[in-house]
Amino acid sequence: MGRERRIDIEDGWYHLMNRGVARQPTFLADIDRVEFGRLLEVGHNRFGVEVHAYCLVPNHYHLLAHCPDAGLSDYMQMVGSVYTRHVNDRVGRDGPLFRGRFHSIPIATDRQLLATVRYIHRNAFDVSGVTDVAQYRWSSHRTYLGHRAAPSWLRTAHVLSHFGGDRDAFDRFIRPDRVGWVPGNVAESVNPAMLTGIVGLVVDERGDGLSTARQGMTRTVLLLLMDRFGEGEVTSSIRQLLEFPNRNAEGAARRRARRRVDAEIDLVSIVDRVIELIG
Repeated sequence: MGRERRIDIEDGWYHLMNRGVARQPTFLADIDRVEFGRLLEVGHNRFGVEVHAYCLVPNHYHLLAHCPDAGLSDYMQMVGSVYTRHVNDRVGRDGPLFRGRFHSIPIATDRQLLATVRYIHRNAFDVSGVTDVAQYRWSSHRTYLGHRAAPSWLRTAHVLSHFGGDRDAFDRFIRPDRVGWVPGNVAESVNPAMLTGIVGLVVDERGDGLSTARQGMTRTVLLLLMDRFGEGEVTSSIRQLLEFPNRNAEGAARRRARRRVDAEIDLVSIVDRVIELIG
């Protein structure tokens, strides 16, 4: 069976992510990060794709991309293949650099877009020694704060418009304590496709060291989300995904998921990250 074709529409917004094969580094030196940025510029010129936020950490990347003319798959294929060739030629390695196809989560609402920007910039905290996102060189946060000029492929005005152009307000929004962040209603619109994309991305990104297989982990995270959100839109979407035959089966599955948390406490942090992305 062939792989499902990716959503690729005109004027689409996406959260994009990929990581290294076997979670190995993808950015080995600053010259590689510079080359990746150059390819984002080439892709922008060729396909019209704009990046509105990014973060490059040692073994993966995150992008928030806007595709006015569609072309997402061609853009990502070009960036990934040429970048892999660059690294392989530079260090004398062979074979794939990334673990496979990139993750792409369609952005459905302004609230999800802002949650995605926050999530992307806060990935800098996963880099050893980073205690302040404004100190990290390889994300768009410093550009948002006006500390450096934006490259031709990066756009900041759209996101900043949600803060009235106030860079300090944007900075407070990104910070860990959420100063200035008004939650409002959790999840304006959560559909099953978006939810599975978010959970899959976070499991891929954060699932190191867990004994549960990836498919089982994804199911467990969805069940734990039902507990966090209670009855509402998110839980209804999860019921559509998991297709329980009855409420007794659902209850038993949720109890098994809770017991699994006792054995693998890191599941809690994965659930927290999913909630952060849902917004």
